[in-house]
Amino acid sequence: MDSATFIQKIDKDLAHRKVELTTLLLMVKEQNPDASRLSCTARSAVALCYAHWEGFIKQGSTAYIKYVNAANVAVSDLKLPLQAAYISSAFKRALDSNRSDYLGEILGEIDRRRTEKFAISPEKCIDTESNLSSTIFRSIVKGVGLEVLPVYDTRSNFIDQRIVYARNQVVHGELVRFDADDVEDRVKGVFLLVDTYADQLKDAVESQSYLR
Repeated sequence: MDSATFIQKIDKDLAHRKVELTTLLLMVKEQNPDASRLSCTARSAVALCYAHWEGFIKQGSTAYIKYVNAANVAVSDLKLPLQAAYISSAFKRALDSNRSDYLGEILGEIDRRRTEKFAISPEKCIDTESNLSSTIFRSIVKGVGLEVLPVYDTRSNFIDQRIVYARNQVVHGELVRFDADDVEDRVKGVFLLVDTYADQLKDAVESQSYLR
Protein backbone atom coordinates (compact mmCIF):
# COMPACT_ATOMS: atom_id res chain seq x y z
CA MET A 1 0.00 0.00 0.00
CA ASP A 2 1.43 3.38 -1.00
CA SER A 3 0.68 6.66 0.80
CA ALA A 4 -1.95 7.73 -1.76
CA THR A 5 -3.88 4.47 -1.28
CA PHE A 6 -3.68 4.84 2.50
CA ILE A 7 -5.02 8.40 2.35
CA GLN A 8 -7.83 7.32 0.03
CA LYS A 9 -8.75 4.52 2.45
CA ILE A 10 -8.84 6.90 5.41
CA ASP A 11 -10.91 9.49 3.52
CA LYS A 12 -13.40 6.88 2.34
CA ASP A 13 -13.90 5.47 5.83
CA LEU A 14 -14.32 8.95 7.27
CA ALA A 15 -16.75 10.07 4.56
CA HIS A 16 -19.11 7.15 5.22
CA ARG A 17 -19.26 7.94 8.91
CA LYS A 18 -19.80 11.67 8.36
CA VAL A 19 -22.63 11.08 5.89
CA GLU A 20 -24.49 8.92 8.38
CA LEU A 21 -24.11 11.38 11.25
CA THR A 22 -24.99 14.35 9.04
CA THR A 23 -28.16 12.56 7.91
CA LEU A 24 -29.23 12.03 11.50
CA LEU A 25 -28.45 15.64 12.36
CA LEU A 26 -30.65 16.87 9.51
CA MET A 27 -33.44 14.59 10.70
CA VAL A 28 -33.44 15.97 14.25
CA LYS A 29 -33.31 19.56 12.95
CA GLU A 30 -36.50 19.21 10.91
CA GLN A 31 -39.10 21.88 11.71
CA ASN A 32 -41.97 20.79 13.94
CA PRO A 33 -41.00 17.10 14.15
CA ASP A 34 -43.11 14.51 15.89
CA ALA A 35 -41.91 14.50 19.51
CA SER A 36 -41.57 10.75 19.89
CA ARG A 37 -39.78 10.42 16.54
CA LEU A 38 -37.43 13.26 17.47
CA SER A 39 -36.57 11.59 20.77
CA CYS A 40 -35.87 8.25 19.10
CA THR A 41 -33.76 9.82 16.35
CA ALA A 42 -31.81 11.97 18.79
CA ARG A 43 -31.03 9.00 21.03
CA SER A 44 -29.93 7.00 17.99
CA ALA A 45 -27.67 9.88 16.93
CA VAL A 46 -26.04 10.05 20.36
CA ALA A 47 -25.30 6.32 20.26
CA LEU A 48 -23.93 6.54 16.71
CA CYS A 49 -21.72 9.50 17.60
CA TYR A 50 -19.90 7.18 19.94
CA ALA A 51 -19.95 4.29 17.46
CA HIS A 52 -18.29 6.38 14.76
CA TRP A 53 -15.86 7.94 17.24
CA GLU A 54 -14.63 4.54 18.40
CA GLY A 55 -14.96 2.99 14.95
CA PHE A 56 -12.83 5.53 13.16
CA ILE A 57 -10.12 5.68 15.81
CA LYS A 58 -9.87 1.89 15.79
CA GLN A 59 -10.06 1.44 12.01
CA GLY A 60 -7.79 4.39 11.22
CA SER A 61 -5.18 3.27 13.73
CA THR A 62 -5.36 -0.30 12.42
CA ALA A 63 -4.85 0.89 8.85
CA TYR A 64 -1.85 2.93 10.01
CA ILE A 65 -0.16 -0.02 11.72
CA LYS A 66 -0.79 -2.17 8.64
CA TYR A 67 0.82 0.55 6.52
CA VAL A 68 3.90 0.59 8.76
CA ASN A 69 3.98 -3.22 8.62
CA ALA A 70 4.08 -3.06 4.83
CA ALA A 71 6.86 -0.45 4.82
CA ASN A 72 9.45 -3.20 5.41
CA VAL A 73 11.33 -1.17 8.01
CA ALA A 74 13.72 -2.46 10.68
CA VAL A 75 12.32 -2.26 14.20
CA SER A 76 15.24 -0.11 15.36
CA ASP A 77 14.38 2.54 12.77
CA LEU A 78 10.91 3.17 14.19
CA LYS A 79 9.59 5.37 16.95
CA LEU A 80 10.14 3.88 20.39
CA PRO A 81 6.47 3.04 21.12
CA LEU A 82 6.34 0.93 17.96
CA GLN A 83 9.58 -0.78 18.93
CA ALA A 84 8.15 -1.48 22.36
CA ALA A 85 5.02 -3.03 20.85
CA TYR A 86 7.16 -5.34 18.74
CA ILE A 87 9.28 -6.63 21.60
CA SER A 88 6.63 -6.44 24.32
CA SER A 89 6.73 -10.20 24.96
CA ALA A 90 10.36 -9.92 26.07
CA PHE A 91 9.47 -7.07 28.42
CA LYS A 92 6.72 -9.17 29.99
CA ARG A 93 9.10 -12.02 30.66
CA ALA A 94 11.60 -9.60 32.20
CA LEU A 95 8.97 -8.47 34.71
CA ASP A 96 8.56 -12.04 35.88
CA SER A 97 12.21 -12.56 36.81
CA ASN A 98 14.92 -10.93 38.88
CA ARG A 99 17.70 -13.32 37.85
CA SER A 100 20.51 -11.33 36.30
CA ASP A 101 21.58 -14.12 33.97
CA TYR A 102 18.07 -14.55 32.61
CA LEU A 103 17.59 -10.80 32.28
CA GLY A 104 20.87 -10.63 30.38
CA GLU A 105 19.53 -13.17 27.91
CA ILE A 106 16.38 -11.11 27.47
CA LEU A 107 18.41 -7.97 26.80
CA GLY A 108 20.30 -9.88 24.14
CA GLU A 109 17.00 -11.01 22.64
CA ILE A 110 15.73 -7.43 22.58
CA ASP A 111 18.85 -6.25 20.74
CA ARG A 112 18.45 -9.06 18.24
CA ARG A 113 14.77 -8.45 17.65
CA ARG A 114 15.36 -4.76 17.03
CA THR A 115 17.26 -5.72 13.86
CA GLU A 116 14.24 -7.61 12.48
CA LYS A 117 11.66 -6.19 10.09
CA PHE A 118 8.68 -4.65 11.84
CA ALA A 119 5.39 -6.53 11.57
CA ILE A 120 2.87 -6.79 14.40
CA SER A 121 -0.81 -7.39 14.95
CA PRO A 122 -2.51 -3.97 15.27
CA GLU A 123 -4.15 -5.16 18.48
CA LYS A 124 -0.78 -4.80 20.22
CA CYS A 125 -1.10 -1.01 19.88
CA ILE A 126 -4.86 -0.57 19.72
CA ASP A 127 -7.34 -1.51 22.43
CA THR A 128 -10.44 0.65 22.87
CA GLU A 129 -11.49 -1.44 25.90
CA SER A 130 -15.22 -1.13 24.96
CA ASN A 131 -15.28 2.51 26.08
CA LEU A 132 -12.99 4.85 24.19
CA SER A 133 -12.46 7.43 26.90
CA SER A 134 -10.03 10.33 26.59
CA THR A 135 -7.44 8.40 28.62
CA ILE A 136 -7.64 5.31 26.41
CA PHE A 137 -7.59 7.47 23.28
CA ARG A 138 -4.39 9.19 24.40
CA SER A 139 -2.88 5.77 25.09
CA ILE A 140 -3.70 4.64 21.55
CA VAL A 141 -2.24 7.81 20.04
CA LYS A 142 0.98 7.31 21.98
CA GLY A 143 0.98 3.58 21.28
CA VAL A 144 1.08 4.08 17.51
CA GLY A 145 3.92 6.56 17.91
CA LEU A 146 1.98 9.79 17.36
CA GLU A 147 1.86 12.99 19.39
CA VAL A 148 -1.03 13.76 21.73
CA LEU A 149 -2.20 17.06 20.27
CA PRO A 150 -3.46 19.90 22.50
CA VAL A 151 -6.99 19.57 21.09
CA TYR A 152 -7.17 16.02 22.45
CA ASP A 153 -6.50 17.32 25.95
CA THR A 154 -8.83 20.30 25.70
CA ARG A 155 -11.63 18.05 24.46
CA SER A 156 -11.09 15.31 27.05
CA ASN A 157 -14.19 16.24 29.05
CA PHE A 158 -16.23 16.32 25.84
CA ILE A 159 -15.03 12.81 24.98
CA ASP A 160 -15.73 11.41 28.44
CA GLN A 161 -19.06 13.12 29.13
CA ARG A 162 -20.65 14.11 25.83
CA ILE A 163 -19.64 11.02 23.84
CA VAL A 164 -18.85 8.09 26.15
CA TYR A 165 -21.14 8.74 29.12
CA ALA A 166 -24.10 9.76 26.97
CA ARG A 167 -23.71 6.66 24.80
CA ASN A 168 -23.66 4.47 27.89
CA GLN A 169 -26.85 6.09 29.12
CA VAL A 170 -28.62 5.24 25.86
CA VAL A 171 -27.34 1.70 25.34
CA HIS A 172 -27.91 0.78 28.99
CA GLY A 173 -31.56 1.66 28.63
CA GLU A 174 -31.76 4.93 30.58
CA LEU A 175 -34.67 7.05 29.36
CA VAL A 176 -32.67 10.24 28.92
CA ARG A 177 -33.78 12.76 26.30
CA PHE A 178 -31.70 14.75 23.85
CA ASP A 179 -32.73 17.59 21.56
CA ALA A 180 -31.40 18.91 18.26
CA ASP A 181 -28.84 21.13 19.97
CA ASP A 182 -27.46 18.17 21.93
CA VAL A 183 -27.08 16.15 18.74
CA GLU A 184 -25.49 19.01 16.79
CA ASP A 185 -22.95 19.63 19.56
CA ARG A 186 -21.94 15.97 19.62
CA VAL A 187 -21.81 15.52 15.85
CA LYS A 188 -19.66 18.62 15.35
CA GLY A 189 -17.42 17.61 18.24
CA VAL A 190 -16.89 14.12 16.84
CA PHE A 191 -16.16 15.58 13.40
CA LEU A 192 -13.50 17.84 14.89
CA LEU A 193 -11.79 14.95 16.67
CA VAL A 194 -11.90 12.39 13.85
CA ASP A 195 -10.87 14.98 11.24
CA THR A 196 -7.90 15.96 13.39
CA TYR A 197 -6.85 12.36 13.93
CA ALA A 198 -7.32 11.54 10.24
CA ASP A 199 -5.08 14.45 9.27
CA GLN A 200 -2.51 13.30 11.82
CA LEU A 201 -2.47 9.77 10.40
CA LYS A 202 -2.19 11.01 6.82
CA ASP A 203 0.57 13.47 7.70
CA ALA A 204 2.48 10.69 9.51
CA VAL A 205 2.36 8.50 6.41
CA GLU A 206 3.33 11.27 4.01
CA SER A 207 6.20 12.52 6.17
CA GLN A 208 7.24 9.04 7.38
CA SER A 209 7.13 10.33 10.90
CA TYR A 210 6.82 6.77 12.18
CA LEU A 211 10.60 6.67 11.71
CA ARG A 212 12.95 7.80 14.49
